[in-house]
Amino acid sequence: MEETIYHVLFGCPRASQIWRYASAQLDQRQMWASTEEFLRYLEASIRGSVRGERGTREAYLAYHCWLERNTRIFDGESLHPRMVADRALRHAAEITGTIEASPTGLVRDIWGPHSALAASRTILVSWVPLSPGFLKENFDGSVSADGSCGGVEFIIRNHDARLVAAGGGRIFDSSVVNAELRAA
Repeated sequence: MEETIYHVLFGCPRASQIWRYASAQLDQRQMWASTEEFLRYLEASIRGSVRGERGTREAYLAYHCWLERNTRIFDGESLHPRMVADRALRHAAEITGTIEASPTGLVRDIWGPHSALAASRTILVSWVPLSPGFLKENFDGSVSADGSCGGVEFIIRNHDARLVAAGGGRIFDSSVVNAELRAA
């Protein structure tokens, strides 16, 4: 079988298992006939807040299916599909703020040692604990290759690495430098 993007994200048995484990958090599993249909769905999900949260979760699930495939092929390592789904939904939750606990009940503290053991080698997450009373802020901005649009995002965590606030939005800037400056 030819390994298409659709196959990697949705069609292969491994991706299907990841989506199945995550299905408890998705109101109903949406099925897409093609990668293009999935991208159209994500674009449409931006227009509504509830669908936007679903779209964010589904985008992260697809992204983590891709990361898991690369880790399996290039590093020869593999995580249980439930752990991949859990990690994807936790990352989506940081953006949407929809849940505080682990959606599948595996690892509740994303900064604890279990998460570090489960993390793919293709992703490096590090945290230097702050003194009590301090906040850590991260701002980022990007622009499309043609400069027609971009986005800015921020995330703020407290000294215990707990999410305080996160947000973002679309911008219409012409350079990455302008996007980064606007994010800050």
